[in-house]
Amino acid sequence: MTRISALVALLFTLALPAAAQLVIPVHGNWCGPGHGAGPALDPLDAACLRHDLCIRVAGGPFNCACDLTFMDELRRGPWANPVIHQRARGVYEAITLIPCSDPGGQALKMEWAARDWIGTVLSGRELPTATFGRFMRMMSEGMSRGYMR
Repeated sequence: MTRISALVALLFTLALPAAAQLVIPVHGNWCGPGHGAGPALDPLDAACLRHDLCIRVAGGPFNCACDLTFMDELRRGPWANPVIHQRARGVYEAITLIPCSDPGGQALKMEWAARDWIGTVLSGRELPTATFGRFMRMMSEGMSRGYMR
């Protein structure tokens, strides 16, 4: 699946009626839009589970407090290996793009992501395009395993 078609599919998913939901598994049993069942398989999956439970308790999606708590956990790690670290970064960056109900919370999400991106680029650890590439790889992999619920 091309990067553009994965992005189009993601945008289409956001516009689907509630009765038809596209599930996009990006990691484990709990990471990804609409994806969640079974035990958490590793620390990243457990973080996704906690985020999903927070959203449920908070009464629905777009909760800034849940997103910020999740992002803080994802950015602090530690992750078992570089592959899981990159996956956690991809989930972190994807959550940044999902709007939340509080403008101040949304601004803080964007500030954290921008600050982290600038830090990795200025330190020479990543190219400026790494975030986009990571996000598109993660969504492409998730879409290849996606299904309708």
